[in-house]
Parts: sequence; C-alpha cells; structure tokens
Amino acid sequence: MAADIGISELWDPAVRRDPHRFYDRVRDSGQPVLQVDPAGNRFWVIAGYADVLAGLRHPAIGHEVHRHCPHMEQPAPEHRSEAARIEARQLISLDPPDHTRLRGLVSGGFTARAVARLEPWITDLADRLVAQARERGRIDGVRDLADPVPVNVIAELVGVPEPDRGRFRAWSAAIVSASIDGPAATAEFGAYLDDLAAQRRAAPTDDLISQLVALEEGGDRLDRDELVALVQLLLVAGQETTVDLIVNGIRLLLTHPEQWQDLRKDPSLAAAVVEETLRYRGPVEIVPPRFAFRDIEIAGGRIPAFDRVGLSLWGANRDPSVFDRPHVFDIHRTDVRKHIAFGHGIHFCLGAHLARLESRIMFERIAQQLPGLRLAVDPADLDGFRLHQDGLPLQV
Repeated sequence: MAADIGISELWDPAVRRDPHRFYDRVRDSGQPVLQVDPAGNRFWVIAGYADVLAGLRHPAIGHEVHRHCPHMEQPAPEHRSEAARIEARQLISLDPPDHTRLRGLVSGGFTARAVARLEPWITDLADRLVAQARERGRIDGVRDLADPVPVNVIAELVGVPEPDRGRFRAWSAAIVSASIDGPAATAEFGAYLDDLAAQRRAAPTDDLISQLVALEEGGDRLDRDELVALVQLLLVAGQETTVDLIVNGIRLLLTHPEQWQDLRKDPSLAAAVVEETLRYRGPVEIVPPRFAFRDIEIAGGRIPAFDRVGLSLWGANRDPSVFDRPHVFDIHRTDVRKHIAFGHGIHFCLGAHLARLESRIMFERIAQQLPGLRLAVDPADLDGFRLHQDGLPLQV
C-alpha cells in the first residue's frame, strides 16, 4: 500500500469533496491501494485507465465469490429474504453463465435501433418538462427537469400504466437508499410485477414485460425472481444514474459559461455534452463490488484471494496518459469517446444507448428553450457530489 495514503482515506469528508485528488495519488502510487470502508470491508482501489480495463476483463475478478471460496456458503433461497433473493439474481451481481443467459433475454430491447424508437416519445416528454419549467420561473433541476425523465421512460418501456408511475419512483428511491424501507419496497414492487405479469399473460401488449412473460411461458429458464430482479435493476439503475447524468450536465454547463453559450448557439453539441459529462463526472464512481477469486497480480501489485477489488471509473476517466487536460471540462475535446463511464466487457451498461438518448434530448431542449437558464445559488455553495440528493436550484 502506498505509504502516503491512509487505509480509510476514501471516506474522509475532505476526500469526499474532491475524490479525484485521491485517485490521482492512487494512480501515481503504481499499485493497488488498500482501503477499509465504514462497514470494515477491505478492498483494493485501482484507478489507472489501463489497469481498470484489465480489471474489468480479468477472468479471476467477479461477483459470485461464494462459488470460489469454500468459507463463503450462500444460504438456500428458501432461507433468504425476498430482498436478498432479488439482489442475488440481478445482472450486476452475477457472473457467467447466469449473467450471459439473463442478459441475452433482455438485451434486444436496449439496442441502438430499439431505443431509437422511443425518441419521439422522449422528445415530447422533454418539451413538456421544459415548458412547465419556463412557466414556474424558479425550479429545482433535479425534481423538475432530470428526475421525471428516466422513471417515465423506463416505465413506458416496461409497460407500467401512467397512473402507477409515482409508485414506481417511490420504490426506486427506497430500494437505492438501502434504508429500512428497502426490503418492504422490494416486496411491494415484486407483488406489483406479479400482478402486471399476470395481466400481460392474459392480454400481451408491445412492452418489455409482455416479452419476458412470453419467454417464460415458452419454457425459457426465466423464473419469477429473475423477472423481478431484471425489472428492478432496469428501474433503479436506469433511474438513479440517468438523473445523475442529466443534473450534473446542467451544473457543469452553467458553471462553464463559455461552453453553455456554445451549446445554446449549436444544440447539436448536446451529444458531446453527454459524453464529456460521462467522462468528467460519470454516475458511477467505483463499479459494484467485485472480488478476486484467487491471488492475482494486477496494476503493479498483488491482491489476495477473496479480497474486494475497487475499480474506479472516475479515476480511469481522469487518467492523464489517456485524456488531455483530464481535470478540465471541455465539450469540444477529441478524446472523450475513450471514456469508460458505462463500464466495459460483459457488464457494460445495458442501458447505455437509452441514457445517452434521454440526456442528449434534455440538453438539446434546455439549450433551445431555456436560453436564460442560470444557477439560483452561488456555485461555491454547491456540493458537486451530492446534487442528486440535495437538488439544484435554477432560475429560468
């Protein structure tokens, strides 16, 4: 471990305000850096671009450590809570072959071509949100612009009727918060999907639930918990990360006035805004917990078997060996497409095309229809790493 980096430094409040300085030091150390999280879990942080890519591809780094460690037995499904069963069946918790099978069942609904069919619907939603914001004058960028987009889009894709979408959002918030309400929200969500699946079996429509039920009815290996886990992941991951992407893009534009003016003059730069926001401040800091299945050599050091591996996407996307002026937000940069904000390899984000489309449309519409948009607070008062939770006061 690098001598100048404390064993629990990543959770220091000062580091939380600017984690990138920590990741710079991890990269400069030339080796994985041991940290201990507030729950007492050991994990090794890797922050260099090439090293993170290697970790994402490494055959001995994965999620289902109990399959490789004789001391980590999993309780039988009948002895686990519903929330624990659902979490264990989510794509981000699985390795091949189960991951390969389940991802294959839903991937067709998230191709670039399939997602493009939603563009008129998303554009109409964005226009309505922007019009409402213009009428209000003072708004919260999270609540009024970013938050309503992904929950409605995912609900439309899945096939959730519009009157039920408020419940959909509440379940997502409770599940992602990891609060005491999370297990109850998972149970309510599962019961709701059971009812919705039953309706689609009786009267199929053109939505994802109908497609998954048809696979289930056709004798595929999709079971009830897998169905709930797939849809819950789409809701939680699609909602929380896309809100973060949109609201941080707005903040970055408004705190970089020259680039905000460039987008206003040329809304076709919206796609570039999406990519640079993903690189500069992507929604995922460190990929969901992975483990070394054996002693491994990586990033210039050794990680012991069954320790956690923390692959930092934020660190990789600010690596100066890959990105020019990595700590500068620049929507005109030519190296932006090298970013790995959506991950890499078999766990590359299933909803990447959808997140890009939603965010691009929102940035286009905001630039075209809210040209006077500005922060309603001093930029110095913003905690750039808690915008999603605390909101973003704006004046239209």
